[in-house]
Amino acid sequence: MRRLLPLMILALAACSDKPGQSDEEAIAQVKAAQNARPPAKPIDPQPIGYFDIRDNKLIAAGCNFVADGGGMGATALAQGERAVIKLDGKIVVLAADKGSARLPQEAWSRYSGKEYALSLTRIEGGKSIVNGAVEMFDAHLTITDPHDQVVYDSKGSAQCKPM
Repeated sequence: MRRLLPLMILALAACSDKPGQSDEEAIAQVKAAQNARPPAKPIDPQPIGYFDIRDNKLIAAGCNFVADGGGMGATALAQGERAVIKLDGKIVVLAADKGSARLPQEAWSRYSGKEYALSLTRIEGGKSIVNGAVEMFDAHLTITDPHDQVVYDSKGSAQCKPM
């Protein structure tokens, strides 16, 4: 124990306040550390396939987003009560923000969940086609993390239709 005593005294001295540092400065340092955001971790939504839709009962009116260059599979479904994305083989559900802008076929422009928020918007000046009850338009999909950092951002097209 006598051998440890000098080491403990040195350790306590190292933990003491810096000379000349005020309480306000110390508090500001702690607040800055608490408010620091971790770096954004980009995500790569996967296409939502037929079996995902069937097995998770995702059939509903709304808008399906397909990213430019991403093939034909929708990477986001925006519906009246929820939006859905697929990450690492799992369906992630986000709740509709019914205070956001309204899209065709009961869809909304904003959705949020525990880990992500999603924004689906029309591209101003982009193509828009209406064919009966189906409307297609150039769209922009942005997904953010809980710190409001963009983790996915893509342009593409939205197809809105009744189901």
